[in-house]
Amino acid sequence: MNPEAHPELSPAEEEPGVFVVRRIRIFSFVAWIGFGIWMLATGGWRAFVGLTCSGAVVMINFLWLEEIVSNLLQPDPHLHAWRLTLRALARFVLLGVALLVTIFVARFNAVSVLLGFSIVVVGIMGEAAYTIYRSITGR
Repeated sequence: MNPEAHPELSPAEEEPGVFVVRRIRIFSFVAWIGFGIWMLATGGWRAFVGLTCSGAVVMINFLWLEEIVSNLLQPDPHLHAWRLTLRALARFVLLGVALLVTIFVARFNAVSVLLGFSIVVVGIMGEAAYTIYRSITGR
């Protein structure tokens, strides 16, 4: 993207990956709304809370992975790679603890928890469909 054509955009917004991640977040939010309506209708509030908790856990994990990958792909030398590794491992341990609490302690509906875990996958699939549509229509 030409910075002169869009002077209001920051350098981070000029990268096409920023727009892709934003669309994945939007598609994931739409999936959460759709799954949430379905869970409220079929399973009640407990299923909806299970969907929301597991969806929040997987979205936090997605954002953490985005941060880790963006840090690893920086052109600067990684002098403290061990710190990045420890932070990533600590985040995965926290994710595992949150999942254990969601499934075993709170005893949410298993279908709602699984749908919550698939929210980011649906967001990625939505982005893929959008990209295919744009390539076919030429927009």
